[in-house]
Amino acid sequence: MKVDINRLVQRYGQLEKRVRQWTENVCRPYCSVCRHVCCRDHFCSEVRQSVFLSRVANQFSAQAVFDPAHGWLGQTGCTLVAGRPPVCYEFVCRAIVDGVAGDSLRHHALLVVSMVMTYVGKKAIGGRHVVEVTRSADLKRINVKRFLSRLDQAEAAFDLAADFLDGRQVSARSDLFSSIVSEPRTKKTFYGD
Repeated sequence: MKVDINRLVQRYGQLEKRVRQWTENVCRPYCSVCRHVCCRDHFCSEVRQSVFLSRVANQFSAQAVFDPAHGWLGQTGCTLVAGRPPVCYEFVCRAIVDGVAGDSLRHHALLVVSMVMTYVGKKAIGGRHVVEVTRSADLKRINVKRFLSRLDQAEAAFDLAADFLDGRQVSARSDLFSSIVSEPRTKKTFYGD
């Protein structure tokens, strides 16, 4: 299958915009009163090093300006609309888990939201994640079928998890959730702590 990088960037960026918006809305009450800044400038530099993330950021976040001292972090948070390293979504602090995930299924759904962007790019080029690509020529080696299949699965899991966490009447499917990330062993399993 021929690699249409622009199509992959567009689909990935559209999903990331939705994940970012949902995450910001849910996390804002916790992050706005927290004294710790979770963002680290070494994560920000990954956007500039990754050919794929650079393309996503250029398409969706053209107005964002990288500051060597603060990375993509502005007064109100990250200035990237899309193109963030997946690790930016993976971090879920204890306060957010405690506030959002009242039981193990809600906790699992929250972890799904935090891991969908990581899931999409896994093994996109052999055993490498798509964000690890630093040479443009390597983007032509993306396994398009695998990438799009994982993207479809991530979109379905995100939609279900977000709807479930937002209180909509849905049948939360742990099998779909588990395809993205394993169930938490206990309520005390936290990413980012």
